[in-house]
Amino acid sequence: MLDNKKPRIINVTRKPSKCPDCGSQVVDIIYGTGDMTEIEFVLEYRKDAIMGGNNIPRRPPIWSCSCGCKRFRKVNPDGSDAAVKVKMLKNMRKAPATKINWTSDLASRALEDNRHEIMHHYEMEITTELDEHETLSITAVSGSDAEDQATELVAKGFVGLRGRKCVAIEVFDAE
Repeated sequence: MLDNKKPRIINVTRKPSKCPDCGSQVVDIIYGTGDMTEIEFVLEYRKDAIMGGNNIPRRPPIWSCSCGCKRFRKVNPDGSDAAVKVKMLKNMRKAPATKINWTSDLASRALEDNRHEIMHHYEMEITTELDEHETLSITAVSGSDAEDQATELVAKGFVGLRGRKCVAIEVFDAE
């Protein structure tokens, strides 16, 4: 029975576009993350990845299926180990917050009710009490709904800013 089992780590010569088993997206494995979860990583860095923890294996896999069913190790065409540089958390840069399209509760309800005509896409320029500036992309039913959503996201710490209070919000219709 164990002979029929496929290996969890697959040797590849380049990054696969999708997992051969489940068909999901293949993402980077980030090492040096400690106990950080994928959700915490997405909120902080706004990128898809799998957390590799603090221990880096001798022959580390560098990509993983987004569901975690398979991991991929880079090898040379002759099958020997390729020289790789693992991605470390300390070297990661945050992607812009506009990579995430936030949706307000009212817009979610409008989507469920198939009322697409009342939904609008907004870009928000936010300034916090610590003079931090961020641009958010929000789908909402009105400008005030988008402002409420932005204020809530900042207050709950979902945007990755230290400040928790919006002192200025500028709303623009997105293209």
